[in-house]
Amino acid sequence: MDVVDEWTGRHAKALLKAMRATNESFAETLGVAVRTVAKWNANPDMVLSTEMQQALDTALRRDATEDAKARFASAIGGPMQTQRNDRQLITPENELDALTSWIAGTNTSRDAVDQVARAVVSLARAHPRAPTKPLLREVLRVQQQTQAMIESGHHRFRETRELLKLNSDLLAHACMLLGDINEDYRAEQYGLAALMFAQEAESTEAFAWSARAKTARWQDRLIESADFAHQGYERSPEDSIKVQLAWYEANGAALLGDIERAKMAANKAEAAAETLLTTEPDITVWSFPVERQALFASSVATLTGDADAALRAAILADKGWESGAPRNPATWAQIRVGAALAHLMRGSLEKAAAEVRSMLSLEPGFRMSTVTRHLEKVERKLRHNRYEDVAIVTELREEIRLFNLAALDSEGDTAEEST
Repeated sequence: MDVVDEWTGRHAKALLKAMRATNESFAETLGVAVRTVAKWNANPDMVLSTEMQQALDTALRRDATEDAKARFASAIGGPMQTQRNDRQLITPENELDALTSWIAGTNTSRDAVDQVARAVVSLARAHPRAPTKPLLREVLRVQQQTQAMIESGHHRFRETRELLKLNSDLLAHACMLLGDINEDYRAEQYGLAALMFAQEAESTEAFAWSARAKTARWQDRLIESADFAHQGYERSPEDSIKVQLAWYEANGAALLGDIERAKMAANKAEAAAETLLTTEPDITVWSFPVERQALFASSVATLTGDADAALRAAILADKGWESGAPRNPATWAQIRVGAALAHLMRGSLEKAAAEVRSMLSLEPGFRMSTVTRHLEKVERKLRHNRYEDVAIVTELREEIRLFNLAALDSEGDTAEEST
């Protein structure tokens, strides 16, 4: 469909969704304010101005892809109307055959959808222990397969929503992994797409907001990171992802220097954690066990100047591992770095050096960006004038440099996402 007789709010909203656009990007395409697009969405029967009629004509003709045009036509009753006219030709004798043949003809194999669902779960479970780059390739392969199934249109409405939700989860997972290999721009795009698919599926948006908050933090968009995490927290189910999002907000706020907000968010995280089981049946990319909670608590504590709280967090994580909790090497390494920073805050150079040196043997495959970036914080503190010509500091800075250099040459970072 290339022509609309009269654009209303309903037509404009249908085009927005067909183009897979956000209110912001759609407004930019048309050259209007975001609140104008929101007004159309809220008033489906509103007839738009002549200028807007022309702008939307142009957007449909020039900016919409052929797939988007097809989705738009279906949404406003183009091909759907033809189908209704065809139904008038169905006789009582063949009506049941027509209905069942439609279901069979438009239904993606249930087995195919279930296979994607199983793959999504398996990839999420592999995240804490698999190298990043091979895992990312597999996540992207399954995501592309899922996207192709969605675009084929050969499935029922229920399975459409399920595929949209699965695609959102895969996009969010890819966002996390891309951030771990410093591809922050691509990560940002995948995170935004994850959110759009979750909203379209009317499923939980928590994973997408979590991935977006992490990416924004690594791009030093700290206020956005904290705000993304807060939005995810408000939309999150009562499970571990809610705890994770509260800690993300606390960490973003602490990095920004908003100590009051950081402490309030940390309190939310601790309160949410108290309502959960102490252990999770499966550790996945979205899990947030006690050891990872301790990692974030350590980070926020060091950022807010509370060395004692940072050391208590390290002790909490160590107790969890001593009791038999699975120990992810990257999380363990970051706990050691957090403890080193706390010891430096307390003026104990020897204890800080011991913590750092305990993790410098970490295999290159686990020296992901979140580990090396944390270690760089220690190295920056060691540049202080008071450490000039201190032999242990000179040696430690060189050891850190060599550690991070090996990480840059690595073909496989671990997929564990942290602070």
